Formats: sequence, C-alpha cells, structure tokens
Amino acid sequence: MACLALVDEGDEVLLPDPSYPCNRQFVQAAGGRAVLLPTHAAQRYQMDVEQVRQAWGCHTQGVLLASPSNPTGTSIHPDTLREIDDFVQSRGGVTLVDEIYLGLSYDAIYGQSALRLGEHVLSINSFSKYFHMTGWRLGWLVAPPALVPVIESLAQHLFICPNAIAQRAALACFEPDNLAIYEQRRTEFQARRDWVVPALKQLGMQISLMPDGAFYAWAHVGAICDRMGLANSWDFCLAAMQHAHVAMTPGRDFGHNQTEQHVRLSTASSLAQLQQATARLRQWVNHG
Repeated sequence: MACLALVDEGDEVLLPDPSYPCNRQFVQAAGGRAVLLPTHAAQRYQMDVEQVRQAWGCHTQGVLLASPSNPTGTSIHPDTLREIDDFVQSRGGVTLVDEIYLGLSYDAIYGQSALRLGEHVLSINSFSKYFHMTGWRLGWLVAPPALVPVIESLAQHLFICPNAIAQRAALACFEPDNLAIYEQRRTEFQARRDWVVPALKQLGMQISLMPDGAFYAWAHVGAICDRMGLANSWDFCLAAMQHAHVAMTPGRDFGHNQTEQHVRLSTASSLAQLQQATARLRQWVNHG
C-alpha cells in the first residue's frame, strides 16, 4: 500500500542487493522500477549515502531499506540511516523502512526505529516475527499524517480490514505476561545464532558478519562448492536437500550481488533441530 500510494509509473526506488525479494516486487507492482545497489559485509550489507547519491536520478522517488534485513540479519547503522534520510529529504524523496524484524534485534544500537528521524519516515512492521503470528497476515504501517487518508482508501478497497480474530489475537500480544514470553524467545533466537554461526564456519562456510537481528545466517559456500564440484549455491542447496535432508535458501532469490555463492539458513527451528541439521551437513560435506 505504501508503494501504491507513493510510486507512479516509471518511478525508481533504490534498494540494497541482496534484499528481501518481495520488496522489489512491491515497487514493480506499483509500476515503478526497483534499482538494486550492491552491498558488502563492510557496509553491513546496507546501502550508504554515497551509493544513494550516485544512483539518484531524475526518476528516483526514494529508498526502501530493511533493518534488520532478510536475508543477512544485519541492520543499518543509525548514523548511516540518518545520512541517507537527510539526503533523501534534500531531494524531496521518500524513506521507507521495513522494520519487520526490529523486535528481534540483539544489539541495542540497532534496536531503534527509523521513526526517531521524524514523522516523514514510513515504517512497515508486522506481527509475524517478534510476536510469532506468522500466517495471521497482520501488520502495521506508520506513515506521515498527509498520507494516512490515501493509504486508508487503498486499504478499504483492497482488503477492507484485518479479520476480527487476528485483531483480538494481536491485542493479547501486549499483555505483560505475553511480552515476557516474547522477550524470552528473543533470547532463545540469540542463543541459536551464537551456536549456529560458529558451527557453520567450522563446516567451511564463510560468514563475514555476525547477524545482529532476525533469525538468519548469510553464508558464502563458494569454497565448499568448488571442493564438491557444485556450480553454485543453487546446486549446493539442492544437493544438501537431497543428501543431507537439510533445506536452505539459495542466494539468487535475494538479488544479484555475489548471491550465486551464498545461501540463507534460517535459525527459526529449535536448537536441537539446528544441531541435527548441522551434523547432517557435516557428514555430507566431509564424506559425500
């Protein structure tokens, strides 16, 4: 709805590469063009202001960021976000921030909403991740006051409103006892990250940056592919599923920047399941 309200035919929106694939599809569904800017571990897999400045053109409408990001689990540094937003505002553009994983931040410096920059920012969030309501199709959007009537009109015509059962369930999320459970689960996600990342490195996967949020590991598997005679991460994921019975997501789903050599592994499963998956991968990688 944010893209439908803000993006016209031919408008460009800047996104990092790699990034969540649906975000660029939302831009394209509104008639715009998603421009992917390559990012690297040294940037936390997030765009910087110089990239935005160089990529900005006469058709650029704004930026669509995600912090923490899917697939990398990394967040944009607050100073970098402010620099980007200042530049975007100087050009009369729009700053959209996907904050769906913000509640699953493990470092206080990255656990701050982009909304602290001002009410001009659009923040997109969801009950799916921190509140564990995946499948309930319930989220929220914080938008500048002038945009609210436009977005409300779109909502009324596209889906009317969320169903009452989902709304009641969402209200229950904010009970103190339930919030305590969510915080406990966030701690469990962090413990899984702390175990899985070193374990994957021991297998020969290269993880350049410890994820600071969400529940993903973004791993380079090029060396393993070379040793096993696999062409890319797509073949790696297919072979891992067939021989080790472990499912991962090939990097090509998330963009073009070195994605053929990366995989995304989710740590949303229990620690016991992750340990079993790692053991299966070790057996397959070492012995075929």
